[in-house]
Amino acid sequence: MSQISQFITTAQFIQTITGDVGLAVGPAVGGNIDITGAGGITVTGTPGTNSLVISYSGFVAWSREAGAAVALLDDHGYINTNVGLTTFTLPVTAELGTTITIVGESAAGWTIAQNAGQSIQYGNTSSTVGVGGSVSSSNRYDTIYIVCRVVDVTWSVTSSIGVLNIT
Repeated sequence: MSQISQFITTAQFIQTITGDVGLAVGPAVGGNIDITGAGGITVTGTPGTNSLVISYSGFVAWSREAGAAVALLDDHGYINTNVGLTTFTLPVTAELGTTITIVGESAAGWTIAQNAGQSIQYGNTSSTVGVGGSVSSSNRYDTIYIVCRVVDVTWSVTSSIGVLNIT
């Protein structure tokens, strides 16, 4: 028996993959089983390491913030608890679809500051492009949910509670 045929007859191969729901899936004619993501889930294959990395872009981690200045993180939610005004600053880099949420709790409110070239759009209004532009709460419990819609620079308010001040 040749080494190749011995390898084929003695090696163990994955024959099917079964998910949480549904039936077992076997390989296509070429011997491949595709694993694809949906709904914010991405599956990245790396042949060199024989690995699949499954990422979920919709996950939002949360923290309570009592500081006067907070650098915003991608896909993060903040509850503003500072006794004074809190200035949240957009990240310099952000991928398409990055989300940030701020929930007001402080009587002094919050402001989202921008970096060079950045803007925040709210309906048909846009903040001034760059460090001079901002979006601020007008009441204690104002809430904002923003999504990066142009990589690194343009954010859109997709949900808010309260009256936002745009400069």
